[in-house]
Amino acid sequence: MSKLKHISIVIILASLGLVMLLDLNKIPNQFEYANSIYHHITNNAVGETGSLNFVTAILYDYRAYDSMGESTIIFGAVSGIVLLLSRKTLPVSSHGLSFIVKRTYGMLTPFIFLFSVYIIAHGHLSPGGGFQGGVILGAISIIFSIVYGSEFDYKRYTPTTKTLLETSGALLFIGIGLIGIIYSGSFLSNLNILNSEPGSLLSAGSIPFINLGIGFKIGAGLAIIFYSMIQKTFKEEASL
Repeated sequence: MSKLKHISIVIILASLGLVMLLDLNKIPNQFEYANSIYHHITNNAVGETGSLNFVTAILYDYRAYDSMGESTIIFGAVSGIVLLLSRKTLPVSSHGLSFIVKRTYGMLTPFIFLFSVYIIAHGHLSPGGGFQGGVILGAISIIFSIVYGSEFDYKRYTPTTKTLLETSGALLFIGIGLIGIIYSGSFLSNLNILNSEPGSLLSAGSIPFINLGIGFKIGAGLAIIFYSMIQKTFKEEASL
């Protein structure tokens, strides 16, 4: 059964890679634009993508392939670190910092979380997006480990939960790309059917949903990396 599962995973990944490779032929050459890519984006980005933030429009529409590659690099980094630093024993941790620090951070956490959600949700309207908001999400878990001790974070947000969030973010990104093939024949094509008036929260087609997937992936990935590192540190210190 395990062998069949591995074969199925290889077939799915190979099929996805083939689809992406064939779809690369549809990427337009820069000479197809009237003047230059710069002029095309500045003059047409709002109309074509619905995003007021041109940086987000470039990252998740015009060069969405590159952004997916960056996310894949992060996924590889997380996987490599977990494989190198993983331990089967339970985490060893201190009791965290003082009572005042714990209560202060406890009061600030909801506001930090709301700020991260705001950055992710408004990435197509203002500076920010999935990468920036995801870093803030990851910081919440990291500071929890420092302030309350890693065991506190481990019991409430287990590595399995973080892995599920990271995987869900990646699958959302790829899923939107596959829907783009069905909608317009191009992988990661912007789903303009989701567009509303430019400047509104639900404008920019599929870009806000890609931001959401990236936010989950980056936040959970950074938290996993940090926890894997401090877990090894605690184990080594305990053995000295």
